[in-house]
Amino acid sequence: MKSAVKRISSIAAVSVVLLVLCALLGAAMTPNWQVSPLTGDNAGNSGNSLANNRVTVAAPDTAIAARGQRTNQEGTYQVKETTLRIRLAPSVTVDAVLREPVGATGKRPGCLFIHGAGTGKAHTVYGDIASAMASAGIVTLVPDKRMDNYSTFQRDYTAMARDYVTSLNVLKSRDNVDASRVGLYAESEGTWIASVMTHDHPDLAFMILTSPPVVPGRRQMAMAASNYMTYIGAPKPMVRNVTKFISMDFSILGLRYADFPAERYLDALTMPLLVNYGTEDLSMPIEQGATMLREHAHQAGNDNVTVRYYPANHQMRVGARTSQPGLPLDKSYTHDLENWVNAVAAGASADDWSTPMIAGTQPHQRLAVPKTTAPGLIRSLPVLLILLALAPLCLLVGALGSLVLALTHRRHRMQGDRHGSFGAGIAGLLVANALVVVASMAGLLAYLARTVSAALALRNDASALSAGWMALRALALLSVVAFAWLLVRFAENRLAREPEHLHAQDSTPVVAAGFGHRIVLGALTLSAVFSLISLAFWGLFTL
Repeated sequence: MKSAVKRISSIAAVSVVLLVLCALLGAAMTPNWQVSPLTGDNAGNSGNSLANNRVTVAAPDTAIAARGQRTNQEGTYQVKETTLRIRLAPSVTVDAVLREPVGATGKRPGCLFIHGAGTGKAHTVYGDIASAMASAGIVTLVPDKRMDNYSTFQRDYTAMARDYVTSLNVLKSRDNVDASRVGLYAESEGTWIASVMTHDHPDLAFMILTSPPVVPGRRQMAMAASNYMTYIGAPKPMVRNVTKFISMDFSILGLRYADFPAERYLDALTMPLLVNYGTEDLSMPIEQGATMLREHAHQAGNDNVTVRYYPANHQMRVGARTSQPGLPLDKSYTHDLENWVNAVAAGASADDWSTPMIAGTQPHQRLAVPKTTAPGLIRSLPVLLILLALAPLCLLVGALGSLVLALTHRRHRMQGDRHGSFGAGIAGLLVANALVVVASMAGLLAYLARTVSAALALRNDASALSAGWMALRALALLSVVAFAWLLVRFAENRLAREPEHLHAQDSTPVVAAGFGHRIVLGALTLSAVFSLISLAFWGLFTL
């Protein structure tokens, strides 16, 4: 009875030590920054009066009008659609869809469309927006996105800007287009490209930025991913895990564009700006972004910045938070675009608007874009992948070794050969640890799959995610206890032996005897160790 109590006490003590060590290791692997709720103090970057206030709309109506102007309305003209071929390089040519208002007199304002991340073909995107604008007297050009130098892993926004300048010059050269009244329409990722273009072409007549990230992609994604995780009801440690991934060095995959210095180009915002955000968009800094754009434009001497908020998603479409085919645009969106472009093309300045500069649905940005994304202890993707692979790899080695031992055990017995063995009670505990490792890995993979599925669908799954997290923490605790028991058994076996018999050849081993048994012992023990480290990385020992 005393020995059992002593063993339980020892296991409990070792478990506590292991839990503390795992918690400390998990803390060390967590970056020292976090995505915090947006407040007035962190809304901007420079500390002036614009930066220190959240956005407040002046009116719920998004309508845009300038004093003394009557602009062409949507549907005024029939639209002629023509497919052009634009040469971007000696061996690269792209299609572009030109839409012109039929019967419009004189030289017309023009608008070049720049793709976001999820689009590429001129014939399959922007058709409704570009056609609506053309029907209001604006010549529009939607070129294909050049794809031979664009992929998930490699993107060069400066080179892409040069390609779009080629398309811009094609639009300016049209006989029915006034080159001095040509501007840009860009969405999401495309707004970075548009900002680059303003440096070399400050003569742009206007710029429309819809769902602009404004900040570098890594910082924007930190906010977006944290928003998604919070929205689906993920536990706080899982939300905190976002910082661990976002801060890593992904250069082995490319992805250098994640750190594109977007803010470097904001000092060239000297032309009239129309900034649009959907209040249902969780991926963009819908308040910080507008504040920063107004602030930088103001510093460049430009106060002609109009901001509109729509009860819409990232693409200004209604009916779902996520991007889905067939969703309609907000009913006022294209009308507001056309009225603004036609008014600006007619010379409307910051003082000429009869409608508020900021209007629409009141936005509420939940989380702030972090100002830094410095990594924690795990600094790169290769290091993380190696860490996560070590536990299953060691487990596999241990399992294969055990199979070999089982197959050779009978032959050794029949031949009367000396055969290795494990110390008293070691084999059972190795099996127990291996089973816990398998359960932990399987449970973690299932949990991550459930979390990713909910995040991509923006589906609140708080109950399942909370229950799953509690189950994972229970498995993590069981892993600690199982490993602590193994360590205690190592110590018990050693203390139970007289010193002069520790290395005797004919005695039962302390932990393992024989090359094969020692390999299995080492592999399964290391599997348990690396499993605990992996669980610590995922925050399962967070106090």
